[in-house]
Amino acid sequence: MRSSVRLAIVACALAAASASAQVYKWVDENGKVQYGDRPPDARKAAPVNVMPAPADAPAKQPDWKEKDLEFQRRKIERERTEGAQARRTESNRAAACAEARRRLSILDEQMPVYQRNDKGEKVYMEDAERARVKAEQQRAISDNC
Repeated sequence: MRSSVRLAIVACALAAASASAQVYKWVDENGKVQYGDRPPDARKAAPVNVMPAPADAPAKQPDWKEKDLEFQRRKIERERTEGAQARRTESNRAAACAEARRRLSILDEQMPVYQRNDKGEKVYMEDAERARVKAEQQRAISDNC
């Protein structure tokens, strides 16, 4: 019993001594910085102050549950964002479809179509332009509807 107590005391003393051991820094013959607990014989070494880590605050490593929950949260957020973009795109397509159908119905009627210029005067659409605009609206309908 006494020998095991002595052994435990010696082990604690050695652990404490190694925890407070001095660390040295030097540059080797290749120009690389080296660190060690003993300075080299042929080189000039400078002692380095090493602050021990606090014993009461161990570094918290995220466990697999936390990593999985974080992954699931990011996945749900990404799906939400993609879904909102898809809905926005779909509503834009529906609006473009409705607008193209409205314009095509105006062009299909045999009434004169006009726009107002900068002076407020009516500028009527000619037959060639009417056919071109009508083809554009039909293309827009086929693309969006």
